[in-house]
Amino acid sequence: MPTADVLVIGSGPAGINAAYALRNAGIEYRIIDRSQTLATTWHSLYPSLRLNTSRFFSELPGRKFPLRWGIFPTAPQYHRYLSDWVADQQLPIEPGIEVHRVAPRADGLWQVETSQGIESYRAVIPATGVFDNPQLPEIEGMDRFEGTILHSRDFRHPDQARGKRTLVVGNGPSGTDIAVAAGQVAAGGSAWLAIRTGVDLRPRYPYGLPRHAWMLLGSYFPRPMCEWLQRRTGAIKYNLEDFGVWEAPANSGSAVGYRGPELLNALRQGAVIPTRHPVRFDARGATMADGQYVELDLAIMATGFLPVLHHYLDIDMQYSKDSYYPEVGCDWDIGPNGVRGWPLRDVSAHPNGRQVLGHAGLYLVGVFYKGRGAFYNMTVEAAIAAEQISEYLTQRHFMAAAA
Repeated sequence: MPTADVLVIGSGPAGINAAYALRNAGIEYRIIDRSQTLATTWHSLYPSLRLNTSRFFSELPGRKFPLRWGIFPTAPQYHRYLSDWVADQQLPIEPGIEVHRVAPRADGLWQVETSQGIESYRAVIPATGVFDNPQLPEIEGMDRFEGTILHSRDFRHPDQARGKRTLVVGNGPSGTDIAVAAGQVAAGGSAWLAIRTGVDLRPRYPYGLPRHAWMLLGSYFPRPMCEWLQRRTGAIKYNLEDFGVWEAPANSGSAVGYRGPELLNALRQGAVIPTRHPVRFDARGATMADGQYVELDLAIMATGFLPVLHHYLDIDMQYSKDSYYPEVGCDWDIGPNGVRGWPLRDVSAHPNGRQVLGHAGLYLVGVFYKGRGAFYNMTVEAAIAAEQISEYLTQRHFMAAAA
């Protein structure tokens, strides 16, 4: 007999949303996490980090952010918020259980091997996200570098860069945030920010309102006007020449709509120095793509993540060939299929279907990180997963009864 109808793996924002949706649908579930700490990624992030999605679309059902936190809460505030919400909901999270393998059985159940043993479930929701599977680039000479190389996941406090000649590789949200924080204390009063293709500098408050406020306003308009409004407010950019950076080609997957004054001020003040990406390391430093050589003590790789599920899912998965998020217009609830290392989903029955393509009983929550933002999307995806699981369990029981 199955241990429960559904196993939810992970107690981060995706996992707790999934558990909440399953409970509301009346589905028996179990939620486990390998860490002893709820939402361990958010518990461990550097204190200066702020959400790059506004409070308008980042709140969980039934609980508002405190007004004093402003529009963009910090990482510590967000973790406190998650902890309080889980306590309110009394979700039965079981910590300290690590998943080693998830595989289908011949009888249609899913076999799950954990640190507690082997169990079976009718369905599984991997909700382990991307932020615990860091990816380091393969750059010539990295193994010969005598300084320190960190992934952005391991950056906890600016003091790690204090007095050190510091290079941050990658200009996504984490890379730019870390470069700003490190530049205040690094040797020489600045940190290098390595940019491969370019950046996309935009104001946090286009026409005086945050981007998500324009999304909220657009949702009240007919589709053509909504899309015009999003194009108009999303097109506002800073003059990159004023900041010594360059724009990425369209559809390169590298441009980041960076919003807020922190990076801009740091560029103006020289606390962050943009440079081309490193192509070769030696013992003392790195050579950049334009031939410049930089002596270094510390290199922080803000070079992204892949989904954690690759560690334990023992199945053949099909993937999209897309490497970047396309523009979504006003279809905020429907993300692309398979982007950023996620397997393809079966969207034949629903445009945002959560079942992994070709694998009945396996559903993904916490996949789409754009649109209205990851936290909004997690709530939407969890509700769809619960609805599809309910239909799947009903069909399975009906077939069993007919047999």
